[in-house]
Amino acid sequence: MFLNVLYGVYVVVFICSTSGEPLRFKDGKFKIAQFTDLHYGEDEFTPWGPIQDKNSNHVMHSVLTAEKPDFVLFTGDTLTGNNIGSNATEYWKYVLSPCLQHDTPWAHVFGNHDDLSAEHGDRDTLMKYDQTFNLSHSVRGPRDLFGVSNYFLPIYGEGSDRVEAVIYMLDSGGGQIEEQVTPDQITWLYHTYHVNMQEYGPVPSILTFHIPPPEFEDLFNTGQCTGYLNNTVLPLPSEGLYKTILSLPNLHLVTTGHYHENDYCCSTENKLLCQGRHSGYGGYSDIARGSRIIQLEKDKLQTWIRMENRNIVDHIILKYHNFAIQES
Repeated sequence: MFLNVLYGVYVVVFICSTSGEPLRFKDGKFKIAQFTDLHYGEDEFTPWGPIQDKNSNHVMHSVLTAEKPDFVLFTGDTLTGNNIGSNATEYWKYVLSPCLQHDTPWAHVFGNHDDLSAEHGDRDTLMKYDQTFNLSHSVRGPRDLFGVSNYFLPIYGEGSDRVEAVIYMLDSGGGQIEEQVTPDQITWLYHTYHVNMQEYGPVPSILTFHIPPPEFEDLFNTGQCTGYLNNTVLPLPSEGLYKTILSLPNLHLVTTGHYHENDYCCSTENKLLCQGRHSGYGGYSDIARGSRIIQLEKDKLQTWIRMENRNIVDHIILKYHNFAIQES
């Protein structure tokens, strides 16, 4: 299945995944676990490198066991590709092993370190490899857009052909390509969102990409937020992205990664703009690891952090229609 979108040029937006099973709500809920900045292969030639990867696997197993999510979002820097010799796909498979063991489907967006390994490590090769797994819902986006991981995934109602939510992905670049979100990507997001709204109605949606724009820090400094911001959010060429995000009425949550010591969720208008919890033991930071959980429901969205030790922190409930926020 595919969708044709016109915005000055002709674009084909692929929405079909390699998985045979569509994503579906269960008992009125759809739960997502976000794993970000895992950084597998941080240093494969030292004793501590493989130990870090083993510890990152423990984080994912702990979260998947405690939460039993319907879906996993890997939101970039899954690998530290620049430290990996020639076996990037072997590391990729190792990353996926907790999802395979728990029979949990997933999808990826790329970060700024994923595609830097010397062999079999570019974005297209990693995407093709990921799609060989039946549980993968990752999609190679339109080839005339910057990056690779620009796509969306519909979530269907239980036992229904009706789409009840949508997940949007953007590729914020980095690694072998520039760190940016281009005007064409932003236009694609805007028009694809509105075409989907005509097709599916005003269903709740979320958006994910790896590198947040600096407006997220501005909001943190002035807005209603949970969590913390310890790393300065650096400029990202992405003019118009923040304004577009605010303009999409049923886009209720955006979640990013990249800054390992940031973990926040800020409210503005009818949205939550969030940073995922550093999930991997690769990469800098001494904070406790965990996962941002996002639960979509008919009339509300909930998000919280599930820690590796299985504690829950920063639980927020956003009610779609009256924008009531509840923290617990």
